[in-house]
Amino acid sequence: MESGAKSGRQADSVKWEYKFVEVPVKIGAGFRATSGETFEECKRIIASEAENGWRFKQIVTPFSEKVHVYGVMGYQIIFEKER
Repeated sequence: MESGAKSGRQADSVKWEYKFVEVPVKIGAGFRATSGETFEECKRIIASEAENGWRFKQIVTPFSEKVHVYGVMGYQIIFEKER
C-alpha cells in the first residue's frame, strides 16, 4: 500500500463536510444572461474555496421549480472536506 493511502477500514470511517454555494445567473441589459460572466464567477469561487481547504466536488444547474420549465437560474457549487 502506498504511504498516505488509507486502508478500506479507515476510509469508511472518514467523515465529510459539504458546503453549497449558490451563484445566480448574472442578467444584463434586455434580461439576458451576460456571456460567460456567471461561469467566470464560478471559477473564481472554486479557486477561492480551494485556498480555504475545500475540494471542488460538483457543479449543478438546478431548474426553476416555480416556473416548471428548464431554464438555468444559476449554479450550485458543491465542495467537500474531511472533518
